[in-house]
Amino acid sequence: MANKVFAVDLGAWSVKVAVATPGLRGSTLLNVVERLVPEGDEPAEARAKHVLAALITELGLKNETGYIGVYGDTVFTQVLEFGFKNLRRAELDKAVGGELEGVVPVDLEDMVYTFEAPPPAPEAAPVDGAPTRGRVAAPAEGMRVLTYAMRREKAEQLIQLGRDLGYEPRGVLACGGAAAKLVERTPSAMAARTTGAVAVVDIGHERTDVVVVAAGKAVFSRSIARAGKQVTEAIMKHWRLPWADAERAKHSDGFIASQAEPATSDAWSRIHQVTVAELQPFARDVRQTLAACRAKTGFAASAVLLVGGGARLRGISSFLTEQLGIPAWRPAGDDLIAIAGPRIAATAAQLPLDSAAMTVGMVLEAAGGRPAFDLRSGSLAVKMDLSFLRSKAVPLGAAALAIAAFAAGSAFADLYRLRKAEKTLAARVATESMEQYGTQKKADEILGLTVASAGVNQLNPVPKVTAYDLLIEVSEKVPAKDKVTLDIDKLIIEPTKIDIGGTAKTSEEVDLLQAELKKISCFKDMTRGPTTSEDSVKRFSFSITTECI
Repeated sequence: MANKVFAVDLGAWSVKVAVATPGLRGSTLLNVVERLVPEGDEPAEARAKHVLAALITELGLKNETGYIGVYGDTVFTQVLEFGFKNLRRAELDKAVGGELEGVVPVDLEDMVYTFEAPPPAPEAAPVDGAPTRGRVAAPAEGMRVLTYAMRREKAEQLIQLGRDLGYEPRGVLACGGAAAKLVERTPSAMAARTTGAVAVVDIGHERTDVVVVAAGKAVFSRSIARAGKQVTEAIMKHWRLPWADAERAKHSDGFIASQAEPATSDAWSRIHQVTVAELQPFARDVRQTLAACRAKTGFAASAVLLVGGGARLRGISSFLTEQLGIPAWRPAGDDLIAIAGPRIAATAAQLPLDSAAMTVGMVLEAAGGRPAFDLRSGSLAVKMDLSFLRSKAVPLGAAALAIAAFAAGSAFADLYRLRKAEKTLAARVATESMEQYGTQKKADEILGLTVASAGVNQLNPVPKVTAYDLLIEVSEKVPAKDKVTLDIDKLIIEPTKIDIGGTAKTSEEVDLLQAELKKISCFKDMTRGPTTSEDSVKRFSFSITTECI
């Protein structure tokens, strides 16, 4: 069976692959690889596919369990609010689909979607003693859900892409679950997690994904159409460089100044003047995204975790910290070691853990069990599950045969123990029957013997009824209160006899009681004692022979 799980990010600038292995104590990262998409006349998706094919072969990932990530304008994200609080998953799925059809520009039958219910939002509170600016959503009267949706045709294309490369994509994952796993594995986000939500900002080449994580779950997600590409274009335009040279200049000499990291020379200042023209609108978009999160969900981000290739720009952490008013930083040092895990911690600094952080979070989440926000749902999920089982038919069959063999062995062992116990009991019966009857007998022979022939005392027969049953029947036969006035002060039930005594108002009432008691089938003979007068009542007594007890 497969012992590896991998996740793929088909980016416009590079292809990222993260490989992990599942385990009882949690998933473990094995490798992270990032390869640039070469320039060419083919569409970017075709060139990225060639790079991924080479990586699949190089890393030996054919027939392993793979996942494909989807980002940017490929997916639509919405926060939906419902008036109910408790609803079964199947019914909630129908309600989400109905709502999405009204807000997403795709017909429901042409759409695949996934959703998760975030934790309830906390009460609005001041941050650092100052009130939060902008609208803050009130607590939901019912429930809110974060949804991702995409065109079914696009999802099918991604699944077919994996099949063409030799593996069956187990899921098509949106970035919400990956961001939550990334925050969980990053030690520097620990303090921010306890005081509020953490915004994971993944700065790519053509887009930036912002996911707000609170209480271990994604609560808000949005894609921004600004990223590293706009900075490269600004450098290319200002210095009149070819695209490739502008990219290299950005990576080697790119810089954005701030009060915490000011420009230390005229050269750095000129670079800042070029990059800030693009990064100020970028910071504005991120700030508006965080404000939209507060307005839609009530969660206010208290920190920003910067990942992606665009986060490598020198000075961007300090710049965004000042622009957003909350701490922003890139994972480094202990963060990278914690994300990489103990197996590859020594080489963590050489791996692209910062630029491929979301891909790493995705594979760790997928290897740990059922991943959140899987867009391979509905009819696509049924096809996936059946094909997955078919691909695992041989190992599953071998496992079934092994289980059957162990079951047969256990049954044989139980039968062996039963037969051994039977031999022991047979020998004991033979010994004790010799002592009792003078000859050895089997259990069936002893059970077939009559009590008289066995030479033992006559045993009492099994009673037909108990004393309690007889008491109930006597109580039922006593005439109703409107017919007789009885006071029974003696009732003795013995194995062969019953004695009843008491008083009645008249002799006729005693006669009626006697007539009713004779109807009891267990009573054989009834002897009535003398009826005497006592304080204006008649005292009576009965002695009855019974055969049922």
